[in-house]
Amino acid sequence: MAKIVVFGASGKAGTQIAAAAESRGHEVTRVGRDPGVQEAASVAAGHDVAVSSVVDLSRDPAEFYADAARALVASGVGRILVVGIYTLLETAPGVRVVDAPDFPAEFRPFCLGHAAGVEVLAASGVDWLVMSPAGDFGGEATGAYRLSGPDPSRELTYEDFALAVVDEIERPAHHHTQIGIAPA
Repeated sequence: MAKIVVFGASGKAGTQIAAAAESRGHEVTRVGRDPGVQEAASVAAGHDVAVSSVVDLSRDPAEFYADAARALVASGVGRILVVGIYTLLETAPGVRVVDAPDFPAEFRPFCLGHAAGVEVLAASGVDWLVMSPAGDFGGEATGAYRLSGPDPSRELTYEDFALAVVDEIERPAHHHTQIGIAPA
């Protein structure tokens, strides 16, 4: 079994990910609020996997997500999984949802903030993966999921998303990339 730290474990996604991992016998350290960059690196050290499902709407998104990614990289944890957003998934090779000319300008800073964190991970030598719901969270849990490109019309439950995250922890199949998760 893996030793997993879940940052953002008091939020909706983090709570479900931690619970799913614990139900499968993994040792889980739950961190409910952002402990700060230096503390995050210290807390994650010694774990096999760090899962980040954090947000801090009081900070500049690019600064926050880049700092969070740097802290996880600095921790030396074996694998980093980040809960992402569907707007960074590609609609065509090299073209993300957020890159569309009609994408709402008011949401771009938050989306590009997430992208700044991904850039930090991509520039590092760590084993990382960003997992995003293919659309929004919602709907009824089914106990199943599938990989998908962006599909904002589909709703995925936090419970089904958590299953995908824990499956990826147990059977790593994706590395150094972003993937979308949709209902089955």
